[in-house]
Amino acid sequence: MSESFGGQGYSSQDEGVTAYPVNPSGYVAMPQPGVPGSAYGSGSAYPGGGYPGVDAGPRGVPQSVQIAFYVMLAGAVVTLLGMAYSLTMLDRTRSDVLDASGGVLRGDELDILVYVSVGGAIVSSLVTAGLWVWMAFVCRAGKNWGRVTGTVFFGINALFYVVGTVMAFVTSTAGISLVFSTVTLAIGLAAVILLWNGKSSSFFAARVPQGYQPYPGYPPIAPY
Repeated sequence: MSESFGGQGYSSQDEGVTAYPVNPSGYVAMPQPGVPGSAYGSGSAYPGGGYPGVDAGPRGVPQSVQIAFYVMLAGAVVTLLGMAYSLTMLDRTRSDVLDASGGVLRGDELDILVYVSVGGAIVSSLVTAGLWVWMAFVCRAGKNWGRVTGTVFFGINALFYVVGTVMAFVTSTAGISLVFSTVTLAIGLAAVILLWNGKSSSFFAARVPQGYQPYPGYPPIAPY
């Protein structure tokens, strides 16, 4: 049996079977229940608004990540303390610069070089402290790129620490500054371990955003 409605062809094999519109290509359009924006219904394709079994809701911060957050803030504090200590060692810095120049630099030239050296150390310490704080908040927010970036920073710091320690012992300048560097390195190592353990890794794992929906009508249900 065949009939038409509004210029659209319909076909069915008997009166008890629901007829669906047929397009020229022969594809039989079937209703898609539960697809948002669909004429056949509204709602989510899956309970919870995403793929089945995917937890897209709010995530609690694991204890390991929270501890890493405080550890990184402690790294910023130690960095600032090291900067404050260096400001009390201007006479030692002046003597080191004088020795490094072989006694050539004197007077104003020596003062300028000392001030430049101290100013550079202050700027470096402030930037480092800012990076500690920034990485702490980014990691606590669950950003995996922050965890990776922080680990890269730790690797760079470890490399400079090794070079600086060798130079300090070779030139016999090892002192309190080396202690600050060692404490900072230990703090960085603790933060990396906390951020990469099992519980933290599950927190940083990528998840489907809340409210994500599969493409409406895909995969097609009706046969071609």
